[in-house]
Amino acid sequence: MQAQNHKTLIVHYLPTGANSNTKKLLDIFISEVKNKKVTEIENLDLLKTSVPIFNEESISAYYKRNYQGLKLNEAETKLLSQNDNLIKQFKSASLIVLACPMHNFGYPALMKAYIDAVVFHNETFAYNQKMMQGKRILTIYSSGGVYSNEKFNFEHQNSNSISLLANATFKFMGFDEVKTIGTSLRDSESYKNNLPKISSEIKEIADNWFN
Repeated sequence: MQAQNHKTLIVHYLPTGANSNTKKLLDIFISEVKNKKVTEIENLDLLKTSVPIFNEESISAYYKRNYQGLKLNEAETKLLSQNDNLIKQFKSASLIVLACPMHNFGYPALMKAYIDAVVFHNETFAYNQKMMQGKRILTIYSSGGVYSNEKFNFEHQNSNSISLLANATFKFMGFDEVKTIGTSLRDSESYKNNLPKISSEIKEIADNWFN
């Protein structure tokens, strides 16, 4: 499947704004994608979005509707309305990009909350089918050091739980491809050494996904 002429959803959490190193990487990707003349790019800024987190009432409504197949009352439906809106947007895209810094070897809390908000039984995943088949997802991140995206263990340079969680979650959901790409641009030396390599990797993904 080619992503060309399909919607791309970019979900970003960039708490340092214009100074964000993740933004620099995301801007490279956006520039490459625009060169491919993609028809629609939608942006979701998590700093300006109310991301729901389950409480006792909302998780009860979720299990009632999505696992037991029972009809919700108006109040219960309202409890899940934010999730439903985010899920509708999430499912509308053929390609999804998550962009954020690495915090403590993993996704920042708000990005993880977003993932939890859209991973819903019988909406985006099921145990007997690949509900997100035909779609691709990419995580772009910046970090203090350079970490492996290919393997995970408890040695420092391999302790990248972003890559681990992305592969475990999104492959389970049925995405055709799950990619994770990131590096450190924390100082002038790392910027000089790492930017050309990751720029090439980003271009390769854009070429493959939007040719």
